[in-house]
Amino acid sequence: MERVKIIETDLKFNDLVERSVTDMIVIHHTGNPTDDDLNASEIHQIHLNQGWSGIGYHFVIRKDGTVERGRPDWAIGAHAEGENSHTIGIHICGNFEMGTPTEAQIENLALLIANLCEDYKLLIDRNHIVGHKELMSTACPGKHLFSLIDTIVGKAVYYSLQTSQNSRAKNEQKTATNGDCAGLTSQNSRETSQKKELPEIKIWRFFKEKGLNDCAVAGIMGNLYAESGLIPTNLQNSFESSLGVNDEGYTASVDDGSYSFERFINDGAGFGLAQWTYYTRKAGLYEFAKHTGRSIGDLDMQLEYLWDELQKYEDLMGKLRNAKSVREASDAFLLDFERPADQGEGQKSYRAEFADEFYEKYASDFEGEKIIMENEKRYNTIEEVPEWAKPEIEYLIKEKIIQGDGKNLDLSHDMLRIYVSMSRAFKRVIGICY
Repeated sequence: MERVKIIETDLKFNDLVERSVTDMIVIHHTGNPTDDDLNASEIHQIHLNQGWSGIGYHFVIRKDGTVERGRPDWAIGAHAEGENSHTIGIHICGNFEMGTPTEAQIENLALLIANLCEDYKLLIDRNHIVGHKELMSTACPGKHLFSLIDTIVGKAVYYSLQTSQNSRAKNEQKTATNGDCAGLTSQNSRETSQKKELPEIKIWRFFKEKGLNDCAVAGIMGNLYAESGLIPTNLQNSFESSLGVNDEGYTASVDDGSYSFERFINDGAGFGLAQWTYYTRKAGLYEFAKHTGRSIGDLDMQLEYLWDELQKYEDLMGKLRNAKSVREASDAFLLDFERPADQGEGQKSYRAEFADEFYEKYASDFEGEKIIMENEKRYNTIEEVPEWAKPEIEYLIKEKIIQGDGKNLDLSHDMLRIYVSMSRAFKRVIGICY
């Protein structure tokens, strides 16, 4: 995902305490009568003068949109009394009882929220992003900013989906050209990709050949897609900036040993199809790759390692083998294997939606060549759009998120999936039932 630029302030703090849980983001404003545009250092000094450890907010967004680092985001803040132990505080400069936030503030706030929700595995919705006044009696963050929170959350959802789409598109382009064919025309690129078995087809085929039913395979794939976009070299995005390396660089450095085994298993970065993070699981992945003589980012190797891991979960395997619905299998994989911090209904639904799409696409009549061609098909009119996607595409056209009248769409299957996810997320944000 695209990362918002954060200006490091190198502020000096008194004693700080590490936060053990993060499940909410709280939005604030300055609120001074003079509509101040105070920087993080100025707020830091004010809070020190009040006897605090330093600035209570984790981030400060100036009127020009500049995002400054406040208190380290791992530390318990001092911004919402009684709620600091589990929240991140974002301060937007200005008095929004009087004025309105700038466009730059709104956009960078949305992007920062999208980044933080990815980092802390939070669903981007109004249960996890709140105004200060929703936690206690206060006017903060001001009526004009508070009235925009639903819009800001919707923008955060859009940033999350849009940047994921761009990342996958770049990955698909690299796959199609195989690194050696930069001069291929777009037509030749499409022909080349048709001759390859797409990763999701390989994943579906792998689990089907292991004897799992369609519901189970779809449930697994929906979860893996939510974790990594089905990209086996996927490095957790929040670590790309801190480690100074992208997916390909990280994979290569682990393979050639310049990034040591000890660093790999202890860096806390999610990696691969299942975003393996815990040190024992990453150690197992590393040793399995070395034993088989394959890259740490090899798809076939990761599938085999994942299957071996799953055999240790007898109850889960029983649930998968006997799954009667996609949702049943998706929930089982989420709760018994992935076990993210957020295991609520929103997260279950989010992953099950992806699983449903894989089921619609591949279940029952699985023919590799037919599916490869389906992945390359372009949908130009609303009448051509598959039934599972049509209501959401129609909604996005109506809301003018997709421009035009539905007659010149030029959408691929992956683009349909992105737009469907975006539509469902928008509806969750504004409370539309479907």
